[in-house]
Amino acid sequence: MANTATREVPVQEEIRKRSRRFEEALAELEAAPPFAKARYQTAVFRRSTDLLDAREGIPLVYEYAGRFDAAGVFHGGPWEAPAKLLPQLVGVGLLGDGVYPSVEALSELRVLAIAEGKAEGRDFSADEAAEFLREVVAKHLHLLYPGETEDRRSRPRIYFRAESLLRFIADHIGLEGLREQVIEEIELLCVQRPIATDRIRGLLEMARRIEPGKESDEAQRTLDLYTQAVGAPTAGSRATAEPGSYRDWIREAGPAALGEEARSFAESLCRTGLGSPFHPVLLRFLQKNDPSGLPGALGLSETGSAELFRNAELAGQLLRASLFPATADALTGFRGMLERGLLSRREVAGGLRRLLDLDILPSVREMLLDSQADTGGLSPNNLLLAAAIRVLGQPLGVGQGNNPTCQAARGISLWSLHAPGLLLGMAANAARDGTVECRFEGQVLSSGQIVYEGSYDTRSLSVDPLSSLLVPHLDRLYFRMQQLAAYRGEDPHRWINPALYGRWVPTQFESVLDPASGAVRDHGGFVRRFFATHHPDYNEGHELLYPNPVGLMVTNVHGRLLGPHAVSIQRIRRDPDGALRIYFFNPNTEGRQDWGMQVRPSVRGHGEAHGESSLPFGSFVSRMYAFHYDPYEMGEVYAVPSPTVEEVGRMARESWAREMPWLDS
Repeated sequence: MANTATREVPVQEEIRKRSRRFEEALAELEAAPPFAKARYQTAVFRRSTDLLDAREGIPLVYEYAGRFDAAGVFHGGPWEAPAKLLPQLVGVGLLGDGVYPSVEALSELRVLAIAEGKAEGRDFSADEAAEFLREVVAKHLHLLYPGETEDRRSRPRIYFRAESLLRFIADHIGLEGLREQVIEEIELLCVQRPIATDRIRGLLEMARRIEPGKESDEAQRTLDLYTQAVGAPTAGSRATAEPGSYRDWIREAGPAALGEEARSFAESLCRTGLGSPFHPVLLRFLQKNDPSGLPGALGLSETGSAELFRNAELAGQLLRASLFPATADALTGFRGMLERGLLSRREVAGGLRRLLDLDILPSVREMLLDSQADTGGLSPNNLLLAAAIRVLGQPLGVGQGNNPTCQAARGISLWSLHAPGLLLGMAANAARDGTVECRFEGQVLSSGQIVYEGSYDTRSLSVDPLSSLLVPHLDRLYFRMQQLAAYRGEDPHRWINPALYGRWVPTQFESVLDPASGAVRDHGGFVRRFFATHHPDYNEGHELLYPNPVGLMVTNVHGRLLGPHAVSIQRIRRDPDGALRIYFFNPNTEGRQDWGMQVRPSVRGHGEAHGESSLPFGSFVSRMYAFHYDPYEMGEVYAVPSPTVEEVGRMARESWAREMPWLDS
C-alpha cells in the first residue's frame, strides 16, 4: 500500500500543476480586451490539452466551463455561438488535427455547463443544450464504444480523449432516448459476425442501462433478441437460474419441450451469431441421449446435417471437449465448421484431434486461461480447441484488435478459408513448440529464432485466443521477410505475400507507388490492369478463385491518408440493384469506416455475406495501391474506358494521394 501511495502522489501533484496553469491562462484571457483575445486563446487551448489528456483532467476542466464564454475562449471563432453548432460535426472536431480536438472538447463542456445551469447560453436554453448533447452522443456511439481502426491505433491519445469526454457527458445528461441508436449499432456489429464479442456485449449492457423511451416496438423486440441471445433465449433457460439448474430441467422435460428449446436456441444463434451459456448444456444432453436432435438445435442446413452424421463420432468428441457454458462463443464457429464440411477433410479432423491432447507450453497455458474472465474450470486444451473451432467456423470474423499490423489477421482468415489444416498445424506448433516455420525463397524461417523489436504482451491485443497464440509468431516472420526483401527496388509484398500466405496468391504484382521516390507512378495503367484482370466486362470472364490480398490506402473522414492497410478481395459480384461491387475482408472487423469523399464501405444491404464489407468497384480501386494477378488471365486493357480511369484517378488524387507527386499518370 505504501508503494502505491508513493506512486500516486507525483501523479496527483502533476494534475494539480496542470490545473493551476490552465486557470492562470484562463484568467489572463478573461482580463484581455476583446481585440486582444486571440493572443491569449492559444495558451488556454494548450493548457487545456495538457489537462484533458490526463485521466482525471476532464472533470477539472469542467469546473471552469461556466467561465468560458465570458472569458472569450471561443471569441471570433466558429464555436462562438452555441446555438449554431451542429451535433454531427462534433466528432470531426474531436478527431481533427492540431488544436481543434481541444477546442471542440471545451465547446462541449461549455454546452454541458449550460445544460446544467452553470452557465448562460446566448439564444440557447438549458433544455436545448441537453438535447444537443444527447444528439451528440447518439451520433457518436462509435467513439463512446470505439472499435479498433487504423486511425485509433495511430492516434490513441486523441481517441482516449474523445471517448473520455463522451462518457463524461453521457454520465451527466443520461442516455434517455438513445436506445434505438445503440440497438442499430449492435445490429450492424452482429451482422459482421466477429469472433471477439466484447464490444457487442458492452453495448448491450449500455442499452440495458438506458431507460425505455419512445423507440418503436420493433427496436425493443430487436434489443430483446440480442439481450436474450447472450443470456436465456428459451422458455426453459428463462425458467432456471443458471446452466446447472437448466441441466436438471432438461432431464425432466418431455420431447415436445426439448424440441421447442432446440428450435429457439437455433433461431437465436442463426439470427444473432451470439451464443447463450445454456445452449451447450442442451447440446451435450442431446449428443448423449438423442443425437438426431442436434441438427435442429444448431440450425443446420442439409449440408451441415449430413456433415454432422457423416462424422458423428468426431463431432461428438469435439462437442464434448469444446462446448461448455464458458465457451458459448464457440457455438457459431462449431455450426459454421459443420456447414463448411470441414470434418470430412482428413487434415482438419487430425489437426483438431491433436489439439485435444497436445502438450501445451506453460506460457501458452497461462495465455489461454487468461483469455476469458471465467474459464468454468476448463483445461487449456479445452480452450485451445474451442478457439480453433471459432476461427474455422468464422473465417471472416477474425480481427486484428490492437495489433498495428494487419497481415497476421489476414493470414489467419485466408488459411481458415483455404488451408485449415495448415492453420491447425501452425497452432499446434506454436502451442507445443513455441515456434512457427515458413519457407521464404528456399530458406526456412523459424519464428522462435527471430528477434523482433515489436514484441508485445498478447493480453493487450484484444483478439480471439487463437490469434493471441499465432500473431506474435506471424509478425516475426513477416518482419524477417521484410528485411530479406528490402532494397530490391520494388514493394517487398511482391515476394512476401505468396511466401507467407500460400501458393494460391498469384506471383504477378502491381504497385502504383514508386519505391525510390514515393511518388504515384502510372496510375492510369495501374487502374487499367486491375480492371482488365478483375472487372467481368474486361477480364474475359475469369472468376476470382481465391481471396486476393491487396493493399489499400486508408483515409479518414476527410479523405486524408492514414496509411497502408491489408485486406482481401473475397469476390466481385453485382449487388441486388445491379451495381458491380467488390466484397472484401477487412481485418479490423469493423467494416463501416468512413473513408471520406463519399467512400464508405457497407456491411449489409448490398448483398454482403456475414463478415464482408463492400464498395462499388470504382470506389474500391480509388483507394487501392497494390494487388496480385495472374498475367494469363488478363483481358483487354485497352478496352477500359478512359473516363472511368480518369474518374478513379481523380478520387485517388483528391484523397490519399493529394500530397504526393504524380509521375506519368
